[in-house]
Amino acid sequence: MAMKQITEARHLVDQAWQRLAHWDRNMDAAQALLERARASHPHDPQVLTCLGALLCDRALYQQAEAVLREALAQGSLDRHTTFNLAVAVFHTGTRRQTLALFGAAAKMQPSAITWAAYFDPHAS
Repeated sequence: MAMKQITEARHLVDQAWQRLAHWDRNMDAAQALLERARASHPHDPQVLTCLGALLCDRALYQQAEAVLREALAQGSLDRHTTFNLAVAVFHTGTRRQTLALFGAAAKMQPSAITWAAYFDPHAS
């Protein structure tokens, strides 16, 4: 069940990026799907990683950081979890923390199910 919700949420997020006029509607719908998946699978690192990516994309960095730290606490070894946490910490933490997380992520393998949050190192 969580896999289907993740897949549907991913599609909505991709559509949001392709059609910015529908950003809020698609991101709201994707977030609702992932929140439902989290409610039924609260310890699923893939659900948490995807929700963290979406929260980063919505500039909700403190919420994203908490969700992504939970994914790591649940044993995630997914590159996307650590990368997305680095994106969140880029906005909430220190440069040293951010660089350490990006460095750790670079040594990991990404899951085919999850995705990376948008990150532009020249923005902000």
